[in-house]
Amino acid sequence: MAGVTQPKVSRVAPPQLVDWAREGRIRIPPFQRPYRWEASDAERLFDSILRGYPIGNLLMWRKPAPAAEVSIGETSFDAPEQPAALWVVDGQQRLTTLVGALTGSEETVDRRFRIFYDLREEKFLSSPHSHRPREHWLPVWVAADNRRLLAWQRARPWLSDHEFELCDAVTTAIRTYEIPMYEIEGDDEKALREIFDRMNTFGKALKRAEIFQALHSAPLDVQPSDLDTLRVRAAGFRFGDFSQQVLMQSVMAVRGGKVDRDFRQEFRDDADRQDAFARTEKALRVVVDFLRTEAGIPHLRLLPYALFTPVLTRFVALFGRPDERSAELLRRWIWRGAVVGAAPQGNTVALRRNATAVADDPVASAGRLLALLPPGGESWRPDLTQTALNRAQGRINVLGLLSARPVLLTDLDQADGDHYPRGTRVDQPELLQTMLDGHERPLREIMPGGGRGLANRIAHPVGTESVGSLLLGGGNESGADESGAASHCVDDTALALLARGDHERFLKRREIALTQLISGHVQRMALWGFADGPEIEAWFDQPDDIWGDHDAA
Repeated sequence: MAGVTQPKVSRVAPPQLVDWAREGRIRIPPFQRPYRWEASDAERLFDSILRGYPIGNLLMWRKPAPAAEVSIGETSFDAPEQPAALWVVDGQQRLTTLVGALTGSEETVDRRFRIFYDLREEKFLSSPHSHRPREHWLPVWVAADNRRLLAWQRARPWLSDHEFELCDAVTTAIRTYEIPMYEIEGDDEKALREIFDRMNTFGKALKRAEIFQALHSAPLDVQPSDLDTLRVRAAGFRFGDFSQQVLMQSVMAVRGGKVDRDFRQEFRDDADRQDAFARTEKALRVVVDFLRTEAGIPHLRLLPYALFTPVLTRFVALFGRPDERSAELLRRWIWRGAVVGAAPQGNTVALRRNATAVADDPVASAGRLLALLPPGGESWRPDLTQTALNRAQGRINVLGLLSARPVLLTDLDQADGDHYPRGTRVDQPELLQTMLDGHERPLREIMPGGGRGLANRIAHPVGTESVGSLLLGGGNESGADESGAASHCVDDTALALLARGDHERFLKRREIALTQLISGHVQRMALWGFADGPEIEAWFDQPDDIWGDHDAA
């Protein structure tokens, strides 16, 4: 055994990891593939902690780290120089989830860090930023802090004895759970690679080459200070790959003025540049969450027009997350603009005019954006010949298909080892990425070579079986999967037509169904025919004497 490097083995509780993160002792290199977990993974992690189940090991490389502003999850820390920092080699997903959730707050945007324990259902759950948590949902960031927990409980005197006991069980588990941690010190990278190869990884494993390349090539300042770094950081939102052009426009929109001015001459110094990029990243995170949860757009490639991103980023930087009336009007602006064209004067002119319209008041700003759209749209009907994503109409069509909440018609195994069973929603970020990446026409044909545009296509990741056979059951003992087929807008009658080879009538029936589906979805989002002014309650939010003395006459 002489000459063999042995790692230091210890056990660490989640609150200790949070403390180390705040001290700048823990460093997470900006991997080429960023944080990947789903909200369900985070829920399962905390459920395992509560039950005392193993969640895997952490592998750390102890080596120096410079002073920097470090981000883990949505939380940023001013980290001093560390002679012996712990660089995460294996366990990034778990550690990011723990630190992100335990340092969260009511303002946290990313659903994966908004984790609660439902005291009535007795389970962990996640909640979007747009949804108000129920009073009996215990936030994990509250459970991690004794003073906050006591204040939370005092504000709920109606909690039962059993619910108080559940609070104690959750908090005790989070504070005392021990995670095995292996530390390699020095430059023995050979030993580190060997340990990494032999360790079992909990969750979604990262490739060894990605880890070690990131450890050697990571910039010392991990905060975004240029467009390339901002692009990597934004990839962590799992919304798609933002172009440098859109990111540059977003930075300029956050700073105000003409968004098409000279970017190279924009910043006074490094501090000014870093502040601008940090503000833009924070605003973009909220924009992505708004597009997903309020506008129903789950991926960047399905966003009908690129200018929506910088304009919304400016809105968020000025007013915070859109809510209530402003959120409603902005959703109408996006969807009406998708149909009638958000940039009739050309992208540069339209971007400048729309960005300038955002000022002073959130509701008034949203109203001005709506007023800039060209007229028409009330009688719009979908063009089912459009299936490519290089045109807004093709994106609207795919969004319409996704509004029916389509599911996988067969089990799907990914190259990276992920497994998705039949019945999984197609609009999950990882599945959408699989479906959209590298495909100008990402929809699969039901009958190869059958033509007829969207009527002959469904939203489904590529698999080995033909779509037609999948819709008909693919050899399952139960026969055709009506519920799965219905999620792809194929009803029982259409299935029967497909089964007996009456393709022409099948396609005609599906054309009618898709037209109704997409038209209805667009109308629900755009709400043509509805008043676009402030809510009627705002008419009465006036001083008492606005009517003068007329009533007294």
